[in-house]
Amino acid sequence: MRFAEIWTTALRSILKNKRRSILTMLGIIIGIAAVVTILAIGDGFSNWVTKSITSNKSGKVETQIVYTPNDTANTSAQPFNERDLTLVRQVKGIAKVKQSSSDADYAQLTLPVKNKTKSVLVHYTKGKSSKVIAGRRLTAMDNEIGNQVAVIDAGLAKSLFGGTTNALHHGITVDEQLYEIVGVRSSVASSVNFTDAMSGKIPTNITIPRKVHQYYTRSERTGDLLTLSLTKGAKASRVNKRVLHILKAQGSMRSQGDYQSNDPTAQADTFGKVLNAITYFVSAVAGISLFIAGIGVMNMMYISVAERTTEIGIRRAMGARQQDIRLQFLLESATLTILGGLIGYGLGVLLALGVSALPVMPFKASFSFGGFALAFGVSTAVGLVFGVMPANAASRKDLIEIIR
Repeated sequence: MRFAEIWTTALRSILKNKRRSILTMLGIIIGIAAVVTILAIGDGFSNWVTKSITSNKSGKVETQIVYTPNDTANTSAQPFNERDLTLVRQVKGIAKVKQSSSDADYAQLTLPVKNKTKSVLVHYTKGKSSKVIAGRRLTAMDNEIGNQVAVIDAGLAKSLFGGTTNALHHGITVDEQLYEIVGVRSSVASSVNFTDAMSGKIPTNITIPRKVHQYYTRSERTGDLLTLSLTKGAKASRVNKRVLHILKAQGSMRSQGDYQSNDPTAQADTFGKVLNAITYFVSAVAGISLFIAGIGVMNMMYISVAERTTEIGIRRAMGARQQDIRLQFLLESATLTILGGLIGYGLGVLLALGVSALPVMPFKASFSFGGFALAFGVSTAVGLVFGVMPANAASRKDLIEIIR
């Protein structure tokens, strides 16, 4: 028998028992839908995290080159001159070069609190601080005119002064300098919210004007950081390697300090691998349902073989070979699971889109051809693997025994 005829016969057999076929496919549909949903949401989350870490607000990937002077070097000298910038701009993969200071916006410090030390997060701001529940916020004017003022959170105010309003107009020491507390904001959580961290809205214990802190600690730097905006498709690690090679060989300050790269894509890659491992593990757990569904397919096929003994005998009597009978039952099993896999993939896509459309989700589900190929391949494999034994049993039925 030709392949097309055998498959047509298999489809007719499936349609004769629609209810049983649908119930058999149900396990495959649920298993594939669960795996597709988890993979789509996991990939979408991984892509969102990677983009948040490696991209700026415009969506462009950025990387950084930092110059660190030696102990004996002249720290007032300009780390990068115009010639250095020209050399860097000529590196393939760089769209834009921006020079700035590497002073951090945040710092982790320890304060003495009730004969103990407490770790606090300090924010250096140029403009307004976050909203307060007592007193006033910091303003850009505080930064410009050099007011030694600070805003602290309610938890720290209670630890140091016994209450929110009690803390106002008292002093707090940061880097050996005294700042007047002019405002108290709500207490920060014990752990930073992930969404806040990704968006830069990190809750801090103390906020002080940046220029005031720089003035008293003499920490202001002038242009010791290069921010490189990369062209589409450029790999940050390769671009950094080329830039460092040029600066270490021809940089104007190469003899008085060291050039180092800060590659956010390396952190994103590491984080992405962890997320992928978790996603695949959860998918494997969900895939257990596919194994159970495969057993259901095998059971149904054995029942079908037992019910169609007469049909098998007639086909054998009319010249059908053992391999034709085997192929027919294999195609029935594979067709059931493939149809279930395709329906499950569509259901999984709808579920993933529905979940990612929720207001609390900051990212969208991500779909790829690999996900479709996985659903199709797994469902096909389940049908073939769990259909082999029933198909062999059907093909080995003895014609004489059937006639008797």
